Amino acid sequence: MNLQLLIPVAFKNLHLKDEKDCVILAGDIGGTKANMLLSHYSKEGLKTIKENRYASKDFHSFSDILKHFLQGQQQPDKICFSVAGPVINGKVKFTNLSWHIDAQEISKHFGGKPVAILNDLESTAYGLAGLKKEELTTLYKGASDTPGNIAILAAGTGLGEAGLFFDGKNYHPFATEGGHSDFAPRSKRDIEVLTFLLVRHEHVSWERLLSGNGIYTIWQYLTQIEKKDAPLWLIKEMENTDPAPIISKAAMADTCPVCAEAIEMFNRYLAIEAVNMILKLKTLGGLYLAGGIAPKLLPLLNPATWKEVFNQSGRMKQLLNDVTVYVVLNEKAPLIGASYYACLSL
Repeated sequence: MNLQLLIPVAFKNLHLKDEKDCVILAGDIGGTKANMLLSHYSKEGLKTIKENRYASKDFHSFSDILKHFLQGQQQPDKICFSVAGPVINGKVKFTNLSWHIDAQEISKHFGGKPVAILNDLESTAYGLAGLKKEELTTLYKGASDTPGNIAILAAGTGLGEAGLFFDGKNYHPFATEGGHSDFAPRSKRDIEVLTFLLVRHEHVSWERLLSGNGIYTIWQYLTQIEKKDAPLWLIKEMENTDPAPIISKAAMADTCPVCAEAIEMFNRYLAIEAVNMILKLKTLGGLYLAGGIAPKLLPLLNPATWKEVFNQSGRMKQLLNDVTVYVVLNEKAPLIGASYYACLSL
């Protein structure tokens, strides 16, 4: 097959010689959106038949999206979905959505065709193989190019984390639910942020800060606890809508100091949790920032903050400074990963 893998991911059927043409159905289903893709797979690669994006809130169930997307289309031969939540025995109950998906039920619906359900960050990990070089940018250049494990940190509607184990030749993706691990304060200010959040939540995870809602939470801390001024026009604009994009837009335009400060705090927390992942997974192969937020905020993700955080991270700072941090510019990486997994591993 004429697929040039950017990263040598260990797909099960990558080197099979008896390749057969087939139709691939892939989807990336999250708390906000569902991206669907129908492709034709051949020795020439993947060719798109149909692609569509749906707002999750507009549908009662994932089955309704499937019916709408496949109406009048050729039935798929292999199916893989990327989902926002922990996948156990081919089943998932979404973390930020009141849906559930069962691989066996979907397989029965399609006459026993092979179906895989992947955690969205595991699917993103597979998707790294299908990215183009121009779909990655370097945020922080490490001092070493030593190959090794890879970590993925993806802030969006929620916070996703995954790893790729390096066996010396190929990479093996695996999912985690590290985004729901405990937020760990480093400074007195961080302790105040934690105290602010404990009034609202019994458990404070990193996702409470490193997500769209997290950006708004940081802004609320700054305006309510530190009493930073917010312009009236901004407050009015935030009424009856998602405040995170408004805060981000104001920070990008440099029209609201408290918004800019909120994004800088977000950037610092992103770097701190990146340090945690690098140390726990020993990711000498790099850390990749995926998800919907990092590409949009790229001009505000100050590399100097990352260098400062790395240098203030204890006795392993030399290892940390060896690691390169990339930003994944293509937000469809989970969909790409689901498509690649379907044609190369099912």
